Amino acid sequence: MTASGAPFAPPPPPGQGPPSPFAQPARPLRESMVLRHVVGVVVALGLTPVGILVFDYGAGRYARERMVTLEDSGATGELVLMFVGALILAAVAASARVSGLGPVVAGLLWGGVPFVWFLADLPSFFDFAQDLPSNHYWFAVPTYLFPLVAALLVGSGLAGRWRARS
Repeated sequence: MTASGAPFAPPPPPGQGPPSPFAQPARPLRESMVLRHVVGVVVALGLTPVGILVFDYGAGRYARERMVTLEDSGATGELVLMFVGALILAAVAASARVSGLGPVVAGLLWGGVPFVWFLADLPSFFDFAQDLPSNHYWFAVPTYLFPLVAALLVGSGLAGRWRARS
């Protein structure tokens, strides 16, 4: 008995007391995973072609400028475009931290499929590239561009899949 006459009761163990008024209700795990994967795939599928086109445009202009002038003067605009395109693709690769599925799907769709198309039917691939609305010669070196994009994105997606859970 205590001084007030009530029986002695030990304090409850940690975590078994009344719920905190500030506690957040737990979200279902499955719902948050599905949303994360959907957002990851949408972001990766949307940004990947932008990064490829920006990088390819800068690289194509840089190569054409070098072939015509045989000098390195005035190439900063093309190098900046290549850098911006590479940053966009790096952002897609970094999105594997949110969902590894996004970069894998984008790498297969925007890197693997065009490369297989290039290998399987070269004339129709270049007909398509020439039909794109521009006076720029698109995809000048698809043998390097598409396999590298596919490898970068699929690799980052797989690495993101097995990232440390913290």
